[in-house]
Amino acid sequence: MFEISVIIPTYNESDNIIGLIDEVQSQLEGYDYEIIVVDDNSPDGTHLKVKDYAKNNSEVSCINRTWKKGLSSAVVEGVALSTKKYISVMDGDGQHDPEDLKRMIGLAKAENSDIVIGSRFLNEANTASLSANRNKLSKVGISITNLFSNVRSTDPLSGLFLIKKEKFTDVQEKLYKDGFKILFDILMLSKGLQLNEVQINFRERLRGESKLNLSTVFNLGGQILENLSRGLIPANFLVFSLVGSFGVLVHLAVLNIALVANQSFIPSNILATLVAMTSNYFMNNYLTFHNMHKTFNQRLAGALKYFFANSFSIIANIGVASQLYLNDFTAMSSALFGILAGLILNYFLSVNLVFKK
Repeated sequence: MFEISVIIPTYNESDNIIGLIDEVQSQLEGYDYEIIVVDDNSPDGTHLKVKDYAKNNSEVSCINRTWKKGLSSAVVEGVALSTKKYISVMDGDGQHDPEDLKRMIGLAKAENSDIVIGSRFLNEANTASLSANRNKLSKVGISITNLFSNVRSTDPLSGLFLIKKEKFTDVQEKLYKDGFKILFDILMLSKGLQLNEVQINFRERLRGESKLNLSTVFNLGGQILENLSRGLIPANFLVFSLVGSFGVLVHLAVLNIALVANQSFIPSNILATLVAMTSNYFMNNYLTFHNMHKTFNQRLAGALKYFFANSFSIIANIGVASQLYLNDFTAMSSALFGILAGLILNYFLSVNLVFKK
């Protein structure tokens, strides 16, 4: 009998999740299955609904995570609790049709597939449930990610796939746990997978909001960099660096505006520094660290910690640059190494102090 563990990561899906579980169970009747919902402590009580439902459904269980957030890490934790030969991952918003999951199981059985991907674009140019811009963005993302994948797919960014558990555990330790596109991570890290694809019916979301945002797009680039560097360069370091570069532009813009307004340099530069640091904090909170600080009090405390951390990075910047310049490095190279030293220290303090999980 075909064995499958269905992992469903959720966040604020209380309106969708029970109906989806019912659909999945109806399609998996006759199979040896379990459904594991991994919820990121949803404010709307998603985990409470699932746990109440599971009282009378032994095949369903739920993890409510208060210690970690993010889709990829949710899947990893779900797999750790799974007991079946195959693992399937699907979204909790109802856009993935459980009928497609049954077709994917049939293909996996017939072909002894290592992985079967539910593709939105196998036989269709566009997906009706996505806007024209979202379809274009998906196509660009697919083209870019396939350049770095060891195993190519028509939809490496799909959220619906099933894989042999042993193939998942082969790469589990290397996966980017803070990412949102775990399938791409698997395809980039794995070699020699027997892959098959099924055209899926990607349905419109009935209720709730999409989790795709600018942070997801930026971190996909960081995910590629982390895998290429074999974990040497953290994925969010790339995003952190881009935010820092934008902060330099903000600093210069505010400084020039103040100088044009006939303000003296020192107070103008202090103002520009404060505005740039504030801008960097809020952009890092949203883009780099997935909006970790949500409330006013969290953001106020986070901003103050960020200012504190930046004071040390500025000292490191000046100290390294000055020491190199005194040792006959050019002014430009000394400045660049100083900036790099300040950036690395700022990143380290941000991860371990400002945005500590």
